[in-house]
Amino acid sequence: MFNVVLASNNEYSSFLCITLISLLENNKNDFNDINVFILSDGITNKNINKIKDVVNEYECSLHFIKTKNIEDLNFHIASLDRDNIISFTTYSRLFISSLLPKDIDKILYLDCDSLIVDSLKQLWDEDISDYYCAGVLDCCNTTIQEMLGYSKEDKYVNAGVLLINLKKWRENNVEEKFIEFIKDNQNRFYQHDQGVINVIFKDKIKIISPKYNLQRYFQYMPYFVSRKFCCIEHEYYSKEIMDDARKNPIFLHFCAADVFRPWKNPDHPYAELYQYYAKLSNSESAIVYSTKFNNKLKLFQLLSKNKFGNFILYLTPYFLVKKVVNKSAVKELELEFEKAKQHEL
Repeated sequence: MFNVVLASNNEYSSFLCITLISLLENNKNDFNDINVFILSDGITNKNINKIKDVVNEYECSLHFIKTKNIEDLNFHIASLDRDNIISFTTYSRLFISSLLPKDIDKILYLDCDSLIVDSLKQLWDEDISDYYCAGVLDCCNTTIQEMLGYSKEDKYVNAGVLLINLKKWRENNVEEKFIEFIKDNQNRFYQHDQGVINVIFKDKIKIISPKYNLQRYFQYMPYFVSRKFCCIEHEYYSKEIMDDARKNPIFLHFCAADVFRPWKNPDHPYAELYQYYAKLSNSESAIVYSTKFNNKLKLFQLLSKNKFGNFILYLTPYFLVKKVVNKSAVKELELEFEKAKQHEL
C-alpha cells in the first residue's frame, strides 16, 4: 500500500486536484492501490465531490480529514494565526501522526504547488527506519540560512516532499516537541512547519536526490547560474547530481514567486505540461496568467531562455546578484518575523 498525504484549503483545491492527477497518472503502473489522505481546511463539499469524480477511474482510496480536528487534539494551538488559512493548513502537516490511522507507519507528504512526472516507487522503497523523515535540500539563500541560525555545514531541507516515518514520530512524541518549539519560538523561526521540522529533526533527516523535489531556477537553468541566483554558498548537491535531476525530474516544485509558477507564467518551461494535467483534472480555470512581473523579472526571464542569455547571467558579478537577491530575501524574512511577533502565544 502506497500512502500519500496532501494538505489544502478550499482556495487551493484546484491545484490539489492537478497535483493529485499527476501523481495517480504517473504511478498507476507501480502500485496496486494508492491510499491518499487529504488534510482539508474548509474544502467545500462541491470541491470534494469534484476531486472524487476526477480520481474515480484510478485505483485510489481517497480520505478527507478536516484539519479542525487538530484543535480537538487538545494541543492548545488555537493562536497559530487561525485567520490565516494557508498558514494553518501548513502547520496541520505537523500533526499527521495523530490525524492518520495508527496502523500507518510510513507516509509520503507532497505539496500541492507541484507536478509528479514519473514514478515515486523508488522513493517509497527508501529505508528510513533510522530517520524521522527524508527530504531534498532546500535551495535556500545562504544569508537567510545563517540568519535562521544554521551554519554552512547544516542541512536544511524543503518540506514540499517528505517521506515520513510515522512510527518513529509516535514513539518519540514529536508532536509535543513541535508544540513546545512553536510556543517558545513563534517570533523567531521562518517558513512555518518547514522551519520547525528542520530544527527539531536536524541530523535525523535523510537527504535524498533533488529529482524528488526540483525547485525554482534548477528546473530550467544551468547549475552554476542557478546556484548563483539562489545565492547558495553552503554545502549543496554537485553539478552532476543536479544535472541528472534536471534531465530526469520526478517531482517538480513550483514554489516561491509567480515567475516560477506555470499557472501564473505562460513562458514557464513547464507551462504546457501543467496545462495538460489541469485539463486532465478538469481544473483549467486554476490557470490565470499574471501580467504584473516587474522589469527585473522580465529581463531575467528573457535571459534565461537561451544559452547566450544564460552566459550573460553567468558573467554577472556575484556581489551584484547577492546584493539584489539578499535585499529582497532579508526583507521577506523580516516581514515574516514581524508577523509572527504579532501573533505570539
